Amino acid sequence: MGFKAYGALPFYPGPVTIHPKIAKVMHKDFAPPRFGTEYTELYADLTKKIQKICNTENEAIFPTGEAMVGLWGALKSCLKAGDKVVTVGTGVFGDGFADMAESLGCVVDKVSFPYDSTITRNDLERIDEAIKRTKPVMITAVHCETPSGTLNPLEELGKLKKERNVPLLVVDAVASMGGAEIKTDAWNCDILLGGSQKCFSCPPFTGIMLVSDTAWEIAEKVGYAGYDSILPFHNAAENPMKFPYTPCYTGIQALHKSAQLLEKEGLETVYRRHLEVAELCRNGLKELGIPLWTSPEAVNSPTCTAAMLPKGFDFKSWKWALAEYGMYIAGSFGPMDGKIFRIGHMGTQAKKEKMENALKIMKKVLKKRK
Repeated sequence: MGFKAYGALPFYPGPVTIHPKIAKVMHKDFAPPRFGTEYTELYADLTKKIQKICNTENEAIFPTGEAMVGLWGALKSCLKAGDKVVTVGTGVFGDGFADMAESLGCVVDKVSFPYDSTITRNDLERIDEAIKRTKPVMITAVHCETPSGTLNPLEELGKLKKERNVPLLVVDAVASMGGAEIKTDAWNCDILLGGSQKCFSCPPFTGIMLVSDTAWEIAEKVGYAGYDSILPFHNAAENPMKFPYTPCYTGIQALHKSAQLLEKEGLETVYRRHLEVAELCRNGLKELGIPLWTSPEAVNSPTCTAAMLPKGFDFKSWKWALAEYGMYIAGSFGPMDGKIFRIGHMGTQAKKEKMENALKIMKKVLKKRK
């Protein structure tokens, strides 16, 4: 019944609904790079577009796979057993970096903050103490913590990294790239990580990595040679024989089309659209009596909202009640598991009319329960 009234409304915080114009370009075949230039030309043009989106001159590379291939590739390519790492966590993925680095044999100083918060100037003191204590080769942080629905300010962290002469800052921007402004170079970020399945509205085919000269130099010294190594991609567009495995033609086509669409809409317009839909969502939840998960001082993400479950519902009953009307939401992880729900308003899902319908559905479900 709900499908007739409202239509299907997926609001997962990734993977999001594929843009129809992106789906249309994914059928085209390419000759392998060694037999032609079409693919490498597309790859090189995509590099320029992603650099513009991320405000950087760092080289962009696109390994095949879901965004986690980039996270693992960055750590494995630039760290060796015994290296010291400071991880900054305000959520599941931020602290997850610590687990990943420890599994590689690194010595990790884990600086963790409440999961309903974002980094503040006061927090920098704790981070600075960890840096001085540890003398790390790498700091890690997350821009958008999707499990918490938050967006970390990173400019001051980037300044601290530079002041303390830490070689590398690695930032997970998987759920913000293409939906919120990113200042890679201004943040002194050496490896910025993204993924095709979030704000770019593509299938989860392609990782996105912006890699600094310093990171390339360190990767050369580490010499990691696994499937997720970044080294084979260095300057690969200029030398097609360097691609380490069969390129994911469809993934690059899709991501290139997405970058074109963002460029055509205008990045300022894109970011404003995400902010407006996020504000509509949160104001609507407030009117429905549903409080946000995040603390009042936290910076909420323009791409994802995390809220408390309404009274009288556990996550399972809330999820299925909304699904009856064609609305699909997500739960969360770690300490938030079973306590909150999340609405992903990124990419194709960051549309005012979709959010208005979502709020109508939630109002109808709540009214029905009374």
